[in-house]
Amino acid sequence: MENVKQIPVHVAEKMRRALRITEPEPIVGIGLGSDYGEVTRTAVKNAGGLESIIKENATVVIKPNLVKPSLPNEAVTTDYRIVQEVVNMVKECGAGKIIIAESTPYGNVFEEVKFNLISGAELFNMEECGEDDCYKLKPEGSLTGEELFIPKRYMDADVVIGVAKLKTHSEYDAGVTLSLKNSFGVPPTRFYGIGYKEQLHLWGLKEAIVDINKIRKPDFVIIDGIVGGEGDGPLLVRPVQSDIVLAGTDPVAVDMVALDFMGFIIEEVRHVKLAAEEGLGIADLNKINIVGADLSPLKMKFQRY
Repeated sequence: MENVKQIPVHVAEKMRRALRITEPEPIVGIGLGSDYGEVTRTAVKNAGGLESIIKENATVVIKPNLVKPSLPNEAVTTDYRIVQEVVNMVKECGAGKIIIAESTPYGNVFEEVKFNLISGAELFNMEECGEDDCYKLKPEGSLTGEELFIPKRYMDADVVIGVAKLKTHSEYDAGVTLSLKNSFGVPPTRFYGIGYKEQLHLWGLKEAIVDINKIRKPDFVIIDGIVGGEGDGPLLVRPVQSDIVLAGTDPVAVDMVALDFMGFIIEEVRHVKLAAEEGLGIADLNKINIVGADLSPLKMKFQRY
């Protein structure tokens, strides 16, 4: 890390850990169907479960995609029923504190997306973070060349679980919004201009996505695809009943399997390709062990417009 001397030892270690590929042949767990709890639990179990990741009394941050106020059936945001099942599983592992954290230009959207119905977790709006509530971090081999404001509660957590949405994104921007792109919601908007963190886009969206994941790569990721979204994403998607949840410890691998399921190739999604090139995970489908389903006959073709 280029600023390692200015940050706590535990934060520096998490940044170093983000750059290690621990699974040369990662597992991606699949759950199929429309029962939110059952399908989520199946996908996580098929990916190896959470027991080895979450220790007794651990603090766990769950990061969903709540990009704007939206009802669950509109396929814009992570469904609260998926996150409730994740909370349930995290509690079963003995976690001491569970925090659901998000940062969007719309501020506190938890009630509008029904996250207020989730029990067993604290809701934390990262938009409320000021400079004193954040670490200012630049990862080793930074692609933007900029320090980023990352909330301390996110970095200090023992475990981070990303719970993303299966949906498309503008072809000229991210292409899709899956696990890696979900981390773009971590830096508070207030530091990055108007709109959807305009300054980060100006620095280079794919570079910013990779830098944020280099600072802290989630320990486990889940993609809510029971109702996916296609069209002019990330905000104006059309719901697609796709009946799938994907999970794993390697966000690049999980995103690659999701891309393949959606009918895209890595060359169409530059931030996933760049993340693999930067050592954040495995993008070779031949080296990814998919457990829980043969996706070949189930693949779909999501449209961007």
